[in-house]
Formats: sequence, C-alpha cells, structure tokens
Amino acid sequence: MPSRETSPMASRSRKFKECERHPAGLAATAGTSPSSERGEPPTPLGLAISAPSPLGGVAEEGSRLPSARDRRGELYLIGIGLSPRYLTIEALEKIASADAVFVETYTGRVDLTYLGRIVGKGYRRVSRADLEERSGREILELLEEGKRVALLVPGDPLIATTHASLLTEVHARGFGFYVVPGVSIVPSALTMSGLMVYKMGRVATVVYPKNGIVFEYPYDVIKVNDSLNLHSLLLLEYDGDRGVAMRSAEALEILREIEERRREGVVREDRLVAVVASLGYPDFAVCAGELKRISMLDIEAVPQTLVFVSPRPHPVEIEMMNAVSSRWCRVG
Repeated sequence: MPSRETSPMASRSRKFKECERHPAGLAATAGTSPSSERGEPPTPLGLAISAPSPLGGVAEEGSRLPSARDRRGELYLIGIGLSPRYLTIEALEKIASADAVFVETYTGRVDLTYLGRIVGKGYRRVSRADLEERSGREILELLEEGKRVALLVPGDPLIATTHASLLTEVHARGFGFYVVPGVSIVPSALTMSGLMVYKMGRVATVVYPKNGIVFEYPYDVIKVNDSLNLHSLLLLEYDGDRGVAMRSAEALEILREIEERRREGVVREDRLVAVVASLGYPDFAVCAGELKRISMLDIEAVPQTLVFVSPRPHPVEIEMMNAVSSRWCRVG
C-alpha cells in the first residue's frame, strides 16, 4: 500500500480539504477543460476527467476501467444519523448483508452500546489514522477478497471529506459502492434552532489555535454571510479519537479575540446566536439569545454547533427561536 505521502487517497483527501477552505476553487476551473480546446465533446460538467487505473494512476488511452462485475467487493457507506436511533431501514438491511462492519467515531458522537444492540453483529472501530494515514487499507484489502464491507459514519457519510476520499479510491480500484444517506447536523442544527434553511449561508469549522496560530476563516465566513443576510452555521472542533470537543463558549471566545484584532463589528455582544448541543440524544439542548448571555451558559453536552443568526432575521424565525429555546435550553 502506498505511504501517506504517495497514496492516491491521501492526495484526494488533501484536495477535498482545500475545497473546504476555498469552495470557489472548483468553479474557477469549470468550463476550461482541455477536451473543449481540442474540439472534443465536453463532459457533462465541462471538466476534463482522466479515467483512473486500479492502482490510482491514469489509465492509458483505450484501456478499460474495471467494473464492479470484474471485482465483486462492494463498499456500503452508511450514515448513522444524529445517533444510532436514526439509522434507516435501508441502512439496517445493508448492515445485515455485509460481510464486515466498521464504525467510525472520530467525526461525531456514537452510542456504541445501543449501536451494537440494533446492528446485531460484530463490528470494528476505525480511527482517523486508519482512514487517512493508512488510507483505509483494511477495508480495501477486504474488498480485494470480494467482501461486502459496511462503513458506518456519524451523520451523513459524505459530509466529511475523508469518506468522500475513500469512496473515490474505491471507485478508482474498480469496486462497487453504495451510499445510504443519514440525518446530518447540517442543516438540522439550523432548523432545530428555528431558522429557515433558505437563508443558510456558507458553513465553517471553528478549531482550537494550532502552534499559536488562530484560524480566522470562520470570522470571514460570518462576515460574507452577513453581507447577504444569511445565517452562519459553525461546526466546532470534535475528535472522538483524542477526546476533543469544543464548547460554544470556547468558540465564542476565539471569535471575540479575532474581533478584538480586526474590529470589523462582526462579533458583537448583542448579536443573536444559537447553540445546538448533542442533537439526537436525550441530553440535547438548543439555546438561543444574545451572544453575551449565551456565552455564559454552562452547556456541557457535546458535540456542539454554533449558529450566528443573520443580521435581519424574519419575524417568524424570532418566534421560533423563542419557542425552541424556552423548551429545550437545558443547561447546568
């Protein structure tokens, strides 16, 4: 198996993550494919796409990409949803038919005890290192043996770039794949806060400072969304492998520090914000109000999601926020 530096999957993962930081990057290259310059028919998206070989390289002209019929291994990429209670009937059917089941727990909370009861078969936990540094080696080896492999993922399986990278690698090697969508925190955190999904802006993640560097991208996202009167949904750093779970109060403090340096009036104490904690579990909470008050609440349940409400919310949204917060703001 290639090392992390040379692995096609690792390379794809880096490209996906770059698109997260610069989502306009894909659109910037569309419509400028070499095929159109040569007078060849464009692909449906106007992009030049070379067929990958089974080993992740580029297939020679005239060669045939192996189909799922050539190699009978198949990956089932299954969304657990907000908790195992959200697994769909289709998800349970695919799990029952799988030869091997893996569960990823580093991108979100998973009640493994409850999951084990409803899955009804053995499973193996996989870490971030298993999927990223080792490029899903064990899963790919089972596919090589013709096995049907189910990978269960918190939320929706294609929200995290790691899983999208695995799917493209599986396809490049000629295996079949099937995706079972799951209920995701995007956009559930927004709608459960009482806000309209039609006004959802760009999404960003607030992370802890690394080596003294504070990442300001979320601040910029809020600023852009504000200019369009859109809500800003901010995911907060979470890593189940390392026991890392940022709270909303920590995220707001980071954003306040950025505001103190930049002084652009984006993060103000009177801004309306909402916090959604541990959605999908009995201890979930939804709290909405002015930033100053929300930052002082002791919300312990994780993972948490922070929403900056648009500058001019609709009156119905205000009514809904008051309703859900009065019912579900369970703190202390």
